[in-house]
Amino acid sequence: MNIQLEEVSFAVPGRPILEGITTSIAGDTFTCLLGPNGSGKTTLLRLLTGQLKATRGRIVIAGVDASTLSQREMARGFAILPQGVQDPPHLTVHELVALGRFHPGKGWGWRLDDADRAAVAAAILQCGVGHLADRTFAVLSGGEKQRAWLAFCLAQEKGFLLLDESLASLDYVAKRAFFQFLTTLAAKGRGVLLATHDLELASQFAAKLLVLEGGAVLYDGPRRPDLPALLTAGRGMGPGD
Repeated sequence: MNIQLEEVSFAVPGRPILEGITTSIAGDTFTCLLGPNGSGKTTLLRLLTGQLKATRGRIVIAGVDASTLSQREMARGFAILPQGVQDPPHLTVHELVALGRFHPGKGWGWRLDDADRAAVAAAILQCGVGHLADRTFAVLSGGEKQRAWLAFCLAQEKGFLLLDESLASLDYVAKRAFFQFLTTLAAKGRGVLLATHDLELASQFAAKLLVLEGGAVLYDGPRRPDLPALLTAGRGMGPGD
């Protein structure tokens, strides 16, 4: 599933948020969306999932003009881990991942069927959290929680993962391991779009970087080792922004 943005803009009364964003995001690629706070990263993710509608321009998802789709139809292609998601301290890892198989159409009497159980087991295995399956979130480390949440997303069996600032609570070692893992997922055909402030790790691991500043594209292209130095020197985009 590929995504194409064509001159996409979004504004609220009296204030533009995004202006003229044109880019493509491949469905088998690890892409990092970067930029300081207020640059439009979260707004762009909300446009992709139908939570917001573009003021101008066109978004094409898997060859279909997104303006013809409902929010529910757009969301079918994306597993989303939003910024600031609250951990469920009393749920086990297995229980959380199993919830990834629920959708409202199944009703409150929903139970896991064979296909659901297979998807849950595959997601837990892929994320390496099998030994944590019966542990509650209250006893997990930050890195373990992130892997559990990612398993929750993978269990949904959607083509694209959208992760909004999902690594902020992790230390450097855990972040690096998570970037490596997202690279592996993309290599297996999963589209991954991560909004992050970590330009250094993004420049090491992501296949594509999309850098926003002031609602416009500052850089759109493959990773390059010298990009952090160029951006911090030229634009003042530091790790604390």
